[in-house]
Amino acid sequence: MPDDKSNPFDDAARTAADATDQELAGEEATIKTMGWEELKKMLPNPVDQKNLDDLIAIVNGATDHNEKVAALINNIQTLGGVVIKALGQIR
Repeated sequence: MPDDKSNPFDDAARTAADATDQELAGEEATIKTMGWEELKKMLPNPVDQKNLDDLIAIVNGATDHNEKVAALINNIQTLGGVVIKALGQIR
């Protein structure tokens, strides 16, 4: 017999959580990691590839976070287009 403090919905909540965990695990398995080279292949335009190279240089640069953000802001007109194109290809 359940005690007075038990929640009648605990079993249903556990069952739903288990089902969600299984579903998400299946979806997670389909996600593949993508490197810079794969991303470049998705952007065949040489100008986009050059802009992506510039973006990569900023991200991989030996500067701190704030300097990277400042560099991205200073180059948003040029790099913004390649970011939008790349993210549009990933979905």
